[in-house]
Amino acid sequence: MVSSELMRLQRRARRAYEWGRFRAALPGALYAVGATVMAALLQHRVRPALLVLGGLLVLLCLGLGWWGRQWDRAVAPGLLAGLFPLLLPFVVSGAGHVCYTGGCRAFCLMTCVGGGLAAGAILAFAALRRTEGQDRFLLASGTVATLCGSLGCVLYGLSGVLGLVAGLALVSMPVLILRRA
Repeated sequence: MVSSELMRLQRRARRAYEWGRFRAALPGALYAVGATVMAALLQHRVRPALLVLGGLLVLLCLGLGWWGRQWDRAVAPGLLAGLFPLLLPFVVSGAGHVCYTGGCRAFCLMTCVGGGLAAGAILAFAALRRTEGQDRFLLASGTVATLCGSLGCVLYGLSGVLGLVAGLALVSMPVLILRRA
């Protein structure tokens, strides 16, 4: 009788523990939902790629938040850094710039690269302030920033998303190389 009571209490404690971790992860996931809704409203139509990227972003933020520790601490900086490449294409479009020719498309692609450079710089400075776990922080926050920024850069297709990734990696990767040296 005592062992079944003990097992029931252990299951109940484990369930409460996991529920607490899930509740702690919800704020980051809700910010990711907000970023996805904002991108959908700014695009004036919902694209399937936007929903897929937004869903992946929400799941990633929820998973990192549930995991906790250094992974959880990477969600907020990743979302903040991802706002630059998310919003920059809409700012350029809102300023009256419309892409019709090949040269113009290159300019639009550069907005995603520029947003990735800004996001990479933010994450590099945040990683340099950490005393340990810089590689895990950059991996997690860079992935969050990439998915968040992709919500805006998807306007320019796969080339926009790849430009974002290239810009982010160009600035943030030297932090990992210098750390190991």
